[in-house]
Amino acid sequence: MVDLAIRATLERMEVSIEIQYFILFSAILLLPKVLLRFHIPTALTALGIGVAINYGLGWFQDDQLVLMLARLGITSLFLFAGMEVELEELKEDADVLVKHLALVVTLIFIVGYGLHLGFDIGFRPAMVLSLGLMTPSTGFILNSLKGVDLTMREVRWVRSKAISKELVAILLLFFILQTESWRQFLISTTALIVMILFLPVLFKFFLKKVAPFAPDSEASFLVLIALLCGVITTKLGTYYLVGAFIVGMTAGRFRHFIEHEKSQRMLHSVGFFFSFFVPFYFFKAGQSFTSDMWTMSGLFVGCLFLVIVLPLRLFSIFSSIWMWMRDCWGDRNSIALPLLPTLIFGLVIAQILRDTYHVPNTLISGLIIYTLASSVLPWFFLKKLPPENYDSSLIK
Repeated sequence: MVDLAIRATLERMEVSIEIQYFILFSAILLLPKVLLRFHIPTALTALGIGVAINYGLGWFQDDQLVLMLARLGITSLFLFAGMEVELEELKEDADVLVKHLALVVTLIFIVGYGLHLGFDIGFRPAMVLSLGLMTPSTGFILNSLKGVDLTMREVRWVRSKAISKELVAILLLFFILQTESWRQFLISTTALIVMILFLPVLFKFFLKKVAPFAPDSEASFLVLIALLCGVITTKLGTYYLVGAFIVGMTAGRFRHFIEHEKSQRMLHSVGFFFSFFVPFYFFKAGQSFTSDMWTMSGLFVGCLFLVIVLPLRLFSIFSSIWMWMRDCWGDRNSIALPLLPTLIFGLVIAQILRDTYHVPNTLISGLIIYTLASSVLPWFFLKKLPPENYDSSLIK
């Protein structure tokens, strides 16, 4: 009744679309930054704004501008995550990472099989759900590390483990989604191979023939190509993240052929793109939360996931540190806790489960509750960096 009264009042006020956009942009771009002082991740604030506007005002239900901004957000985020892949660093840590990934993949299949039996759903959706529960969200984690007090060694291991896990998860997700039809699998695989082979040629052409005459155009070029490749992989039946991540990895290879200062500036520009656009993705995700998703059974399933899966993930990280990185045992909490958030990957998986496999709302609700909780809880136990200081004497 309250929602209907608010909407009726707003309809009488006839809020123009320009004012609606102003309110939206103000809320999404400023409010999350303000709430950071209370250690509330900006992504969760944007999600909350999406839920609030959807239920309270009913604005932007099928708004194409917001939809495009959301797509730019998710593609630029995975573009950034792909660019953070340091192949040389992964090669140096390959012995430990391969053993750890073998353990993680084994646990993903065990959890997937348990979900298949426990909730009576197909094996494929159970495996997709398992990926959503077990996979850290690399872009979200790397961006959040800026506010956490970690040593260089701890940051390196967090980055290496997060990137390698997400890389494996993306490969598994592609395989699971595409092998229902071997014809579709061959078409999609061929398209990805062509994309992987063509992108370096395109990048070389741009860097040699276009970039020298178009200063500071590299970041815009990367975001647009990531969006295009994301659309292509979505049409192939996977998701935006696959194409954007491939573009990011390809771009990461070419960063070493660009002047170091310019390379860092390009990475910073891409980071600015995703920090600007990604709140719109979370806003759009918040709008997709329907009232029938929030049930007591969904809350119970979410708590069950937290009680079982979160300790299992901590166990896998602690055990790999104990067995293969004994010299890092004292840093185990600083390495393990930042790896727990699954925010972006969890939301993507929730959408895939809803749109592709039509799993019960109870499981989707449980996954979202687990995703939100696993993304918030770790930051209460990590030492934060002090806020930036400004010389107030310069402000008159």
